[in-house]
Order: sequence, then structure tokens, then C-alpha cells
Amino acid sequence: MAYKMNRRGIVKGIAASTLAVPFINLRAATAQSGPIPIGVVTPLSGPVQLIGNFVRHGAEIGAAHVNDNGGINGRPIELVFRDSKANPNDASVAARELVGSGTNLQLGTISSAVALAMGPLLESEGGVVITTGAGTEKINHENYNPHVFRVGDSPVSRNAGLVRHIVESRPDLRKWGGIIPDHEYGRTTWKIFEATMRKAVPEMTGEEAEIAEPILVPYGSGDYRNYIAQAMRMDVQGIYTSVYGGDAVTLYQQAKPFGLFDKIDVLLDSANEFLVATAMGDQTPAHWSGFHWYYEANKGNPLSDDLYAKYVEATGDTYPMGWAAEAHAAVLAYAGAIEKAGSTETDDVIAGLKGLRFDSATGERHIRAEDNQAVKNAELAYIEPSSTAPAGFEVTDYVSLDGEKVVEPARPGQKIGRASCRERV
Repeated sequence: MAYKMNRRGIVKGIAASTLAVPFINLRAATAQSGPIPIGVVTPLSGPVQLIGNFVRHGAEIGAAHVNDNGGINGRPIELVFRDSKANPNDASVAARELVGSGTNLQLGTISSAVALAMGPLLESEGGVVITTGAGTEKINHENYNPHVFRVGDSPVSRNAGLVRHIVESRPDLRKWGGIIPDHEYGRTTWKIFEATMRKAVPEMTGEEAEIAEPILVPYGSGDYRNYIAQAMRMDVQGIYTSVYGGDAVTLYQQAKPFGLFDKIDVLLDSANEFLVATAMGDQTPAHWSGFHWYYEANKGNPLSDDLYAKYVEATGDTYPMGWAAEAHAAVLAYAGAIEKAGSTETDDVIAGLKGLRFDSATGERHIRAEDNQAVKNAELAYIEPSSTAPAGFEVTDYVSLDGEKVVEPARPGQKIGRASCRERV
């Protein structure tokens, strides 16, 4: 199959022809032998480095698993790491450099803004990327690009699942507020939360949900006290938040002395998993959190058990988080697609990923051919402070929701609306 040349390759080709030396496509020359390079573009510095570290460890464990089992058609995986800093410009430079050096297969991009920038870039450069946590719905809707795949849960399945579970378990809660980051991910999650809550509450209680305007907080702020004071004035029973990473830890720590979480019945956290709990210990407010992968919910799954054991062995951390499983799954997806296609060329791998079914730490996943969105279970856990648990917190409840029942229909190229958000509740 003909190689889709990137701009760097074109420049090299022009220079070679000027010198009357034939241009040699290095990637094509080694396409059938030697290690298969996979680029990992993830934050390795900056405010969300912690999440990037989970991606790094998960990818390493996934690659080791593939290599220990004979590689891909006898060829080992070789990971090539680049620091995205969760910044679209830095990530784009890294991704372009990787493709130019022959690494057309990439994963990472936990930032929504980065993931949205990667599609057009990799389409023009001749690469493909699997996101391992980017939360914008646009990836597989209005900004759909065949060169971008989401191997994890969609923001609709994650947040619709969270809403459905809380309405079913606490139908008495009707009045809600929100604290969300003022950027792509925050606006996406709030839109899904509000739309599904407005449908679920009337269906189950016969009454309307009362939802206050969300409090928008800046990304990377070190002082949330004014926003917390604003939240204290809300007349609500529950608060939903999608502030994440180090920002979430800062927000929760500063809200503690205000008593914000003591005045509400339920706190819903879209996706921080154990980030806040490991930072705050027994000062952690009780809350439900969405998980990409909660290992206790997947005990007995050999891939999950192995991922957990290898992660703990490598880091000493007994609370791995779901970004590790998403990166792990991304490596396994590439392995399955390359084996299926019999090639590492971009167009062949894209064809191999579409419709792919493969095992992962959360069970079988299916990547829809229509919109490159994986279908997997949505996992939630209830975290409470504990005076006896060594870490100062414990999980007292968890659920795993059938991904087919909570994921939205495939509508590539179409903007997601309130009706789409509500369909699966």
C-alpha cells in the first residue's frame, strides 16, 4: 500500500531529487521487520503530570504484556514518549516530530483540547492517535476525524451512568448545583449532566429537577475561595463537579473549612477517581466518582489482575487509576488492529481499529466503526473518609454499568444535543 507522505517527508524527497539521489522511505523499508514504534504523547510535566504518569505506566505494562506473548506477528512494541504538557501546541509539535521520524501510531492525549487538535494534524501528517481519557464529546461527534479513536468510555456514558445511578438510588434529591472548569471538558460534562438529570428526575419521581446555573472556575487557579463562598449560597441538595487533577485537590481542600460538603446530601465527581482521596486521606469528603477502571470491580479478569499487580510492583502505589487501564487498552487495541490488518501503515491500522473487539482490563471492548468510539462498562465508586483504613479513605460501594445501555448512538459529524444526552438515561 502506498505510504501517505507527510510534509517533512516531502521536503526530504525534494532535497533528495535535487541531489539526484533516490528518496528512500525509511518507514516503508522497515515496515515488515524490527520493533513497532508507538508514540505516547502525554503530560510528563506540569499540573496534570500525575495523570500522565498513569498513562505512562499503563502503556508500559500493556507493551510488556504484548511483548511477553510474542509481540505483534512476532515483532515487539517499542514505546516512544513525548511530553504534551497537556498543551495543544506542545502536543502538536511532538506528534508531528514523531510522525516525521516514522512513528505514525500514537496514544495519550488526555486533554480535550489536545485531542481536538490532533485530528486535523494527524490526518495531514499521516498518523493516527488513540485518546486515553480526553473527555470532550466532540471527538466522535461534530469534530469526528477518522484518524482519532477513543478507546475508553464516552463522556455521555460516564456522566449519564453517574446520573442514572444517583437518581435510582436517591430519588429524593431534586435540587442540584455544579462547580465546573470553564473550558471544553467542563462545558461538555455539565451539558450532559444537566440534560440527563432533567429527564431522569421527572421519569422516576413525577417532579421536575431544579438545577442552578453552574459555577464556572478557571483552570489552574490556586484560590477557589470566592467560588466556594458562592456555592455556599446555593440552595441545593447535591453538587456535581468536573474540576479535575490538581485543581480538584485544591478546590476540595479549600472547601473543607467552609463546610460546603457538609451542607449537601451528595457530591458527584465526574472523573477524579482516587486523585482527591489520596491527597486528602481522612479529610476526603464522601463522594461518588466516575472511574475508567476500578480494579476491585474487575477482580478475576486476568488482564485486570495483571495490570494491578504490575502497577503496584512498579510504583508501590496500591491505588492505580483508570488512565493506566485506558493506556493499557490503547496498546492492546493497536496490537489487535495491526494483527488484524497485517500492516502498520496508517490507513490499514485505521481499518483494523474500526469494528475491533478486544479484551481489556474492564472486559471486552468494541470500537464502533461509525464514529471510532469504544463501548465499555461505565464504573462508579463511592469513596468515604475512614479513621481505620491505612490510606484514610475506603470504597464502600461501587457499580459497573453495561456500556451498551449508557453510551449514546453513533452520530459522527453531528453536534450532540440535549436529546442525544438524554437518550440513554
